[in-house]
Amino acid sequence: MYTNILVPLDGSPQAEAALPYATALAERSGGRLTLIRAARAHIVHDRPSDQTRAINEAEAYLVGVTESLAAKAVNVQVGVPYGDSPAAWIVEEVGLRGAELIVMATHARVGADHVLHGSVAEAVVARAGVPVLVTRLDVSVTAKRLEDAQPTVVLALDSSELAEAAIPAATQLVRLLHGRLVLVGVVPKAGDLVAGPGMIVTYVGDEHARLLDEARQYLDRIAERIAANGLTAETVVRTGDAAAEVVAVANEYEAALIVMATHGRTGLARAFLGSVAGQVVARGPVPVLLIRPPSLRHAEQPALARSHTPAGASPRPMGAQP
Repeated sequence: MYTNILVPLDGSPQAEAALPYATALAERSGGRLTLIRAARAHIVHDRPSDQTRAINEAEAYLVGVTESLAAKAVNVQVGVPYGDSPAAWIVEEVGLRGAELIVMATHARVGADHVLHGSVAEAVVARAGVPVLVTRLDVSVTAKRLEDAQPTVVLALDSSELAEAAIPAATQLVRLLHGRLVLVGVVPKAGDLVAGPGMIVTYVGDEHARLLDEARQYLDRIAERIAANGLTAETVVRTGDAAAEVVAVANEYEAALIVMATHGRTGLARAFLGSVAGQVVARGPVPVLLIRPPSLRHAEQPALARSHTPAGASPRPMGAQP
């Protein structure tokens, strides 16, 4: 249950924003925290001496980060892969180290609607095969909320099987944190235009009331499934913009984390990724745990190019630090 957590770093304060959340989760699980930073000399000829220097610099940086975590009750390991494609080496490290969770920050600065688009975080979420907790340097709520007696986890659902792929990760997180779970669904406001298959529709009056009732019944069924596994879930149905309402619920319930699948369905129930998850990551007060449904991941899996370690410059994973 999240006992092997991978944190990719690049030496920047933005990337280090992931550390408090990763550390808090590792303390809760009693697991291992693995910090990695890739080494790349960025020299045209990439001579062995440049390669070695880049690796040594990356190792020295990670030792410093490890020392800053000395007061925490976590087992920290560090490693230095060699390569210049961040998404590729992060994904490969997940497999090599058997990581169960990635915690990372997004650097994207391309607007709220596309904060994940084109970013390393987006590529990692799509390809890693494990949940990815994404945060920003400027999230308004600190990781201390994870230390609450009963932290709140908000799970966004849209009635699709794809969105339901996030349920196991959310319930594992709630068990780990001894927290409470809030299920949130969002339907369009009465009169809003909604894109359907080959058409644009709107719902008013009785039709809109039916949508609300269906959303409530759906979340109640999910809550019953979760209750059968020994957890209690509260349900909340809102009307309006999906991302804005998920963020609003997280604020109102003083959530510690938001959980959502990285692809919902378009049309009536709205999309919960594409633009929506990016907006939640960009606007949310807390980090967002993103899960890519296996069916989508297998369908979209492209071959990932990775710069292999040159001769004389092995990755040299460093040993565990106390």
